[in-house]
Amino acid sequence: MSVSIANRLNRQSGIVLTCFFLVCFSSQALSGYKAFLDPRSMAMGGTGVAASTKFNASSHNPALIAFNRGNKPDKIYISASTGVRELHNEDLNKDVLEYQNSSLEPDFIEAVISSDLSLARELGDKLKQILKEKQYSSYRSDEMTSFSLLADTKPVTINAFFRREVREMSVFIDRDSGTIEAALEQIENNGTTPSKIAEDLLSSVDSTYFNFSEFGATVATTNVIDYNMPISWGFTPKLIQFNSSHISKELYSDDIDDQYDVNNPDAPRPSDSNLEWNLDVGFAMLFTDDFLREEFGLDGWWLEGEWVFAFSGMNMFPTDITNFRPLRFDPKFPGDKSSVQGLYQVGLAHYREKYMFTMDIELTEDKVFEGFEGNRRFISFGGEYYWRDDFHLRGGFRVNLSETDKGAKEQHSLHTGFMYQPHGLSIEAAAMISEYEVGGTIGFGLAF
Repeated sequence: MSVSIANRLNRQSGIVLTCFFLVCFSSQALSGYKAFLDPRSMAMGGTGVAASTKFNASSHNPALIAFNRGNKPDKIYISASTGVRELHNEDLNKDVLEYQNSSLEPDFIEAVISSDLSLARELGDKLKQILKEKQYSSYRSDEMTSFSLLADTKPVTINAFFRREVREMSVFIDRDSGTIEAALEQIENNGTTPSKIAEDLLSSVDSTYFNFSEFGATVATTNVIDYNMPISWGFTPKLIQFNSSHISKELYSDDIDDQYDVNNPDAPRPSDSNLEWNLDVGFAMLFTDDFLREEFGLDGWWLEGEWVFAFSGMNMFPTDITNFRPLRFDPKFPGDKSSVQGLYQVGLAHYREKYMFTMDIELTEDKVFEGFEGNRRFISFGGEYYWRDDFHLRGGFRVNLSETDKGAKEQHSLHTGFMYQPHGLSIEAAAMISEYEVGGTIGFGLAF
């Protein structure tokens, strides 16, 4: 590569990266949601920014649908996948029944009303302790289905797709520890009894539902520069349809209709559907070992093969979603907002003759429901071993760098999977497991 080409490439890359990081670091307050249940991503630890393929690139980095065209790029690919995951070893129903079958709350209310400070203090401390122990006990499930039709032509690659992601979660919420302490202090300091102590105890099970559907078309192109290095750009204009529900039911109530029923929980009350435009963008560049040696003066065995650097910005136009709420205030429907927000990632992948490995870093925290779903910011690692030309083994793991003590409990997880690709058919499967959750997915693809 000539010096002028190298300088021009460096200037262009610098401008793109500078603008990208300015967007990222001005958006640290944003939140988002992504299930990462497609087969390749799940099998490889949730990665995909620098390592996704035609079958799943629209979900992670639009630029990568144009990579690896081969000598005969005019092909059509069809793919479909479905996946699920859920929390396991969680005891929400048991915790709720244990609380409801206990006489602690009514006994505490009776002691407060009778101004028996000693008994009220004893029962109040026990009640706060059990609420603390069960806080954020939860159940959560995610599911995803997707379908795509990709046309790989010489000037551009186009992928039309549909995706649907659904999250349902129920969480034990302690809303009473402060109320209990305030009631005890009122009796002790003022000698008066709180007049509405029964109505003021509001610990609950909050159930949420989040339905997120996308229909769009990814367009990407690749320019090959010196040293046979492709640079790809891609973008995805898409329509997003979303709705959500947030229902709060008390753990204990004199009115049985206001109390959470583990055997018959309330069905979601989704908000009216919202239909909006949004945009995903991506960039990817492949570095050959010759380029790294001659232009950057690097050396060593680790340069062999090919390196791919990539970044992506998903849902570039953040928006809030207002849940269903009656015209008049009803505490059963708090009306808290969920969000479809920007998700910015950077990734690196290294390809060798018999294997590859990759790493993704999320640049923004990820939270859907404020107050009872923990933050997420993952660093993800994955790899693929080419056992045979038509059979690949995959593995990976994810590490959550943010808060994980709330209802989502998405912590570190291990992943594995495979791809079998006889002729033009592709069969992919993946599984994941962590201390809290388990999941699996399967996908099929066909090339014409």
